[in-house]
Amino acid sequence: MRIRHKVPTLVSMWMLDVFCCALGCVTLLFLINSRMASDAADANRNALTELAELKQRYSQLELHYSQLVAEHESRKAAWDEERGRLLRNLNSLEEDKKELTRHLALLKNEVRSLQAQRDADRLALADAEKNLRTTQQQLTILQTQSLRSEELLRKKQKEADDLQQRIQTLQTTQDDLQRLLRVKDDEMTMLSRQLANMKKQLHDLEVLQTALRQERDAARTATEQAVKKAEMELQAAQTRIRDLTQRLEAAQTTIIDLQGQKARLADRFDQLQKSMENRFAGIVTTGQRVVFIVDISGSMAKKDTNTVDPNKWPLVVETVGKVMRSIVGLKEYQVIIFSSSARWLFHDEGNWRAFRGEESVKEVIDALLKTQPYDDTNLYAAFELAFTLRSKGLDTIYLFSDGLPTSGPGLSPADISRQPPLSELERSDKLSRHLLSTLRDQWNRPDAAQSRVRIHSVGFYFESPELGAFLWTLARDNDGSFVGMSKP
Repeated sequence: MRIRHKVPTLVSMWMLDVFCCALGCVTLLFLINSRMASDAADANRNALTELAELKQRYSQLELHYSQLVAEHESRKAAWDEERGRLLRNLNSLEEDKKELTRHLALLKNEVRSLQAQRDADRLALADAEKNLRTTQQQLTILQTQSLRSEELLRKKQKEADDLQQRIQTLQTTQDDLQRLLRVKDDEMTMLSRQLANMKKQLHDLEVLQTALRQERDAARTATEQAVKKAEMELQAAQTRIRDLTQRLEAAQTTIIDLQGQKARLADRFDQLQKSMENRFAGIVTTGQRVVFIVDISGSMAKKDTNTVDPNKWPLVVETVGKVMRSIVGLKEYQVIIFSSSARWLFHDEGNWRAFRGEESVKEVIDALLKTQPYDDTNLYAAFELAFTLRSKGLDTIYLFSDGLPTSGPGLSPADISRQPPLSELERSDKLSRHLLSTLRDQWNRPDAAQSRVRIHSVGFYFESPELGAFLWTLARDNDGSFVGMSKP
């Protein structure tokens, strides 16, 4: 019998089963990997969102802490000033008390001398009356002795008249002395009443000082508790941020391992990137018709009062350009520069300028760099000029400044002529409050025909609590945001 060899086949049923199982395993592994990548991406997005919220909360807590410290310092200064004034009043009252005591002693000595003189006059009057009686007796004797000389009788009569006149004079002097004594007694009574009133005022001042001291201690305790609470919240937020940072690092490691899902995550990343480009240091930069108000006072070229900083003004100009680039939807704009007065940067009478992208940004930067900072800070004039465009569609203002108002309306004639003059801080406080009230009640008040103007503020070399509080209040009251740029 002939042996036949079976021809081997390339594909058989069992090999097809193996191929199907392998394909099923690969598909299952792909689905598991896709699910893990999707979960990791969701965790990463949640971590990024929570991190952004905590950073915002951290910024708010830092600002709240700065405000509490500023409020504590201002209250402490006010309490110290009130305490000094009360002490000065107390010393003045003590001096008045000593002067009144000395004057009272002098009056008592004068009264004693007058009383001694009155007693002496009374003795003289008694002697005169005694002499009168003696004379009258002698006159009676003379009358009984009618045979004596007529000349002697007239002499005695004359002596009697003289004595009578002297008695009347002494009586008048006695009346005058009694009236003077009554006047002095009235003066002593009045001085005693004044002394009692001053003692009562002194006691009232001491009670008021004690009450003010208790109120100051209570306020200081409350402020310290609030500061401690803010510090604890700040530390908790920092700990949470560190934990979230670690979680973010772990999520980033997972993303690196899941390179197969890079295409889908790249699209999401591009969307987030576009969203982040619409912000500047936490400010959501929006607006279609925008006015940029730039401070060109002398301090914008100084690190402090006595130190010139050649890099500060270029940094301010660069920041203005960054903000302009980050505004999505910007159509028209204007730029106002101000120091002791305000004017339009381009001398075009405040007409809207069309925004042409980088060309407009470069035009503004070049014009600002040609300007030299000088003079003081009149914020009132700048905002007054800016709000002339409200009726023409103004919707957003960006303020770039490094100081409180130092000139402009807001001081009464009494404030201007006050001696000693107002301190720099008191002057700026009055001007700031007047500017904020004018914005609220006049320029940016609600109007059915015009929408409110949103105001953002950027503070440079932000170290003063008073400046931070003012710029923050200005932005908060007008639906805006505040950013403080620290010294480099």
